[in-house]
Amino acid sequence: MTEAISKPLKAYQVTEDYEGHGCVVFATNSATARREGASEIGVEWESIESCRRAPHFDKYAPGPVPMEEMIKAGWWFECLGCGQRVSDDYEYDDEGNEIASGAYVVRKSHVFCNQECLARHDARKRMNVAAQNALIELVEAKFPGCTLQSVYVYGEKLMPSDKRSGTRCRANFTFPGAKYGATYIFGEGDVAHVSQIDVPAFVALYRKSEVPTDQEQTA
Repeated sequence: MTEAISKPLKAYQVTEDYEGHGCVVFATNSATARREGASEIGVEWESIESCRRAPHFDKYAPGPVPMEEMIKAGWWFECLGCGQRVSDDYEYDDEGNEIASGAYVVRKSHVFCNQECLARHDARKRMNVAAQNALIELVEAKFPGCTLQSVYVYGEKLMPSDKRSGTRCRANFTFPGAKYGATYIFGEGDVAHVSQIDVPAFVALYRKSEVPTDQEQTA
């Protein structure tokens, strides 16, 4: 029996018809490329506007195509740091300053409009991590013996929640005797949101005496 010869992968440019998002996929035929492209973009098959060959990218099979090469070929991406459009043409930032062609920086699967924006992005990430660590220390001090499960901080520093922004900083934790655990929201003092079934254990452990009778309680 003669073994089947596998067909070479070819590059296809797939775009959707709503916001013009696109991608490059490698497949042996157009139908497969359309299906895989739709899945990568996150739309249905019917939402694909075009699926056409991109032979200049064939050499990068099975992918991905380097972002630098896609930009040189006319693609554009959003800067991860500020959302500015990044392309190989002259662009302007939000203040009207001209961004020179090729000033962008590519790091792994992300692109930044310039090195300064990349540095600011990294600084914000470091500040966010520091704020998360501060929240962990705060919760462990308020509720000794607890075990942190997850921590969320919006932005670069600890701030109370507000109606416009919603919950900005919270920590989910469990404690001895708990079945579901609790949630602490920064700015709410020494209270925590506790499931009704865990209230007795929480009160006994942390000596909270005033507990509402809601299904999800604040202790």
